[in-house]
Amino acid sequence: MLRRSVFAALATPLAAPALAQPRWAPSRPVRLIVPFPAGGSPDLLARLMAPHAQAALGQSVLVENRAGAGATVGSNMVAREAADGHTILVAVIASLTGPLLMNPPPYDPVRDFRPISMLAITPTVLVTRPDFPGRNVREWHSQLQANPGRFTFASGGVGNPAHLAGELYRSMTGAEITHVPFRGSAPSLTELRAGRVDFTIVDMPAAQALIADRALPALAVGTAGRVPAFPDLPTIGESVVPGFEAYSWVMWWVPAGTPDAVAARLTEVANAAIAQPDVVARAASAGFLLRGTDEAGARAHVAAENAKWSRVIRDRRLSLEG
Repeated sequence: MLRRSVFAALATPLAAPALAQPRWAPSRPVRLIVPFPAGGSPDLLARLMAPHAQAALGQSVLVENRAGAGATVGSNMVAREAADGHTILVAVIASLTGPLLMNPPPYDPVRDFRPISMLAITPTVLVTRPDFPGRNVREWHSQLQANPGRFTFASGGVGNPAHLAGELYRSMTGAEITHVPFRGSAPSLTELRAGRVDFTIVDMPAAQALIADRALPALAVGTAGRVPAFPDLPTIGESVVPGFEAYSWVMWWVPAGTPDAVAARLTEVANAAIAQPDVVARAASAGFLLRGTDEAGARAHVAAENAKWSRVIRDRRLSLEG
């Protein structure tokens, strides 16, 4: 009995400081690095979240655009920053897939980063030229299967999400289709509307206005489930290619080695920010499907995406060097 009392007395002073330990707080402004130019979807989400993150952290939260080389310039910069919570990458799918297309890769997206929250998904949508000989996703698929080498798919460039989505379809079906890259999604959609390419599987925000104006036919979405913006559109997976899933996403990543307490606090801040009513409303109108996960969920998502796209890039022998 005496022995137990001694251990209890010794344990009490040790436990109290741990319970009273304050949450991590930044000691200087925090930077959100967006690896794309201002005005795009990741930039919009970062700027919506920044004021809420700033209020929670008690320090300025600054959004910086570091574009170049398909998101790898900004991503590589963050990978080499101090792992102290003051620099956060607004990671996108190209932050993961970009290095997989390069030899040598500028950084390792799995080894060099700690993903702390999966923030949002940007659905993709299958759109065709206005006079495409297929009025729905099943007819589109049948046309591609029956006419090898006849059809082309557009993207915003090699390694762009639309390119990877087309290559995923090609690898899952064996379809013989030709990739036509452009310098960005806007010119690819312009050429699609003019009928000079046949289809694309593009981020929904890029095509939303053209679909609403009936300038381009939308046949399906690339997500696993249907999306609120176009509830009548089926998914490619449910309709013609079981298991097909290709979409863009936005996450918060910090440099590997960031302490647990720092990562936990930033995860909390990120998830609270995307739950704010103004963020929810603006993000929905921009085509985002908001998520918000803990670090384990973010890590699992990165692992699954890395396995999938590594396989597609390897099997299709894709490279930014051509």
